[in-house]
Amino acid sequence: MVNVNKKMTIGRKGEYAFQIGLLAWPIVQFIIFYIVVNLNSFKLAFSGADGFTVEHFKYIFSENMFPQVLQALGTSLLFYVITTVISIPLGLLFAYYIYKKGFGGKLFRFFLFLPSILSAMVMVVLFTGFMDIAAADILHDWFGADTADKAILNMTQKSSYGAIIFFNLWVNFGTTTLIYSNKMGELSPEMIEAAELDGANHFQEFFHVVLPFTFPTISVFLVTGLATIFANQYNLFSFYGGSIGFDAGTMGYFIFNLVQAPAAAGLWDAVDFNRASAISIMITMIVVPITLTARWALDKYGPQD
Repeated sequence: MVNVNKKMTIGRKGEYAFQIGLLAWPIVQFIIFYIVVNLNSFKLAFSGADGFTVEHFKYIFSENMFPQVLQALGTSLLFYVITTVISIPLGLLFAYYIYKKGFGGKLFRFFLFLPSILSAMVMVVLFTGFMDIAAADILHDWFGADTADKAILNMTQKSSYGAIIFFNLWVNFGTTTLIYSNKMGELSPEMIEAAELDGANHFQEFFHVVLPFTFPTISVFLVTGLATIFANQYNLFSFYGGSIGFDAGTMGYFIFNLVQAPAAAGLWDAVDFNRASAISIMITMIVVPITLTARWALDKYGPQD
């Protein structure tokens, strides 16, 4: 009996050691890349030549920076609203088509996943070549648009915003649609059969059975989208590097340029970690309550399966 107890004790210790080993690496990463980084950002935001200061926050609201900050905030909101309003309904409809095993659904599922297989930079190169060469010529030759000598993705033109939004919808559409269809695949066949026996058509089945069941997944996309609304740079760096400056782009790209632009020019003394950190803290103070409120509202008032 003693030997058996010893073996059980050793076995439990080995199991605990294995579990600790599995958890150790992600915990270390969380401590270094989240806690330490954010503590350092907090320190930089309130640090000046003479010690503690709030001058970095004051400068954000000055006429030198505040108009650019507002424009970046507006662009981020615009991109988020448009991509959310378009991607969620389209993703759900295509996912429902795949779930119902519509004609060519499996082949369609395969092609949806292709953009996720290829590197993001490869997709950017392909998309840029198409938009700046083929699409520009088509718009010029077919519709008489003045784009033959101008790149559509030139950030000084309004057309670039539509092209960037379309690209982000395109590359993310497959992933979200597949996740929705996988969630729908977990739906009990008995529930669908019961709805069909009650005389429900596809429209009623989708809105009264499938949509409530899929809503937790939709909620996750909505909440995570809100949480990263001002950090997302929507692949702008992949398209432009740091070349479009501060007067265009999203807030995520604006913060990136605060640090990148002086460094790229070799002006390391002008690298603005302090103001970038201050903006990040202010954005966090805005986004956290909005995200938590949205999560609470979606859980309380969203459709239940």
